[in-house]
Amino acid sequence: MNTTVATPTFGTARHPFRATLPLRTLRRLPRHEPEVQARMDAYEGAAAEKIPARRSWLSAQDVKDFLIAYVACFMAVTAFVG
Repeated sequence: MNTTVATPTFGTARHPFRATLPLRTLRRLPRHEPEVQARMDAYEGAAAEKIPARRSWLSAQDVKDFLIAYVACFMAVTAFVG
């Protein structure tokens, strides 16, 4: 006699809680139209061919962002203390 309880599974639902959920609560990935899918596949192929440019360690934008945050925090602390 088999005493195991059959739990509905959906795809790769390996987590016990997810495996007990009814199928109506789990959604499949959306299916795209053929034109859209072809365009997405072409974009993924083009993105894979690109070699990422080496970014310098610290850019001018990083310095600007740091200074803006530093000044904002300094003004907030000054207003709170003063």
